[in-house]
Amino acid sequence: MKIGIICEGRLGGEDAQVFEHFARRIAPHAAVKAFPQGTKPELIAKAGDVAASLFATGYERVLIMWDIMPRWGRPDGELQDTQDLQVSLGNAGVAAHPCLFLIAIHKELEAWLLADGKALSAVLSRPAHPVTIANTNNADTVANPKKRLAKLFAQHKVPFGVQPAQGTYQPKLAAIRIAENIPAHFGQLGKLASFKKFGRSLTQAC
Repeated sequence: MKIGIICEGRLGGEDAQVFEHFARRIAPHAAVKAFPQGTKPELIAKAGDVAASLFATGYERVLIMWDIMPRWGRPDGELQDTQDLQVSLGNAGVAAHPCLFLIAIHKELEAWLLADGKALSAVLSRPAHPVTIANTNNADTVANPKKRLAKLFAQHKVPFGVQPAQGTYQPKLAAIRIAENIPAHFGQLGKLASFKKFGRSLTQAC
């Protein structure tokens, strides 16, 4: 089975890396590929045409994933984003496709990375500076997950070899490291509503 993930960001960016990593863990027998579309406004504008193209070229399941924040000057909330995506999908003739899934992350990708303390502890620790980070319960309600993650990196000064500069959270490098250290059954991350929806979208019949 071929699964396409339409998301924000750029090729090789943190969104594509993390979504592909988790999707392959959840659906190990599928061929998974992410298709980043830039900013959220760009994603919304292109989503319909990209989804239609993926279905036409043999992708059997397509996920569209985006962060609720930032808003890019838009009216607030998942409902508005979904309505705008539906316009794009409708114009491309795929709005009613049974194997097309929309997944909004509250508030942004970093909420997934904050959830499990063991994964963060593994990435932030080094032999001379072991770190123990607690789970973040309800990480999808944290107002600014990226800012909180950056604060943890600054506090514990990530060693060279993980980041180019100690204490600097650089998403393209750090996000996948955290994702790779999430426990086999996804730990605290597996409790987040958006991650549960992600898992169902990869596995449920359609």
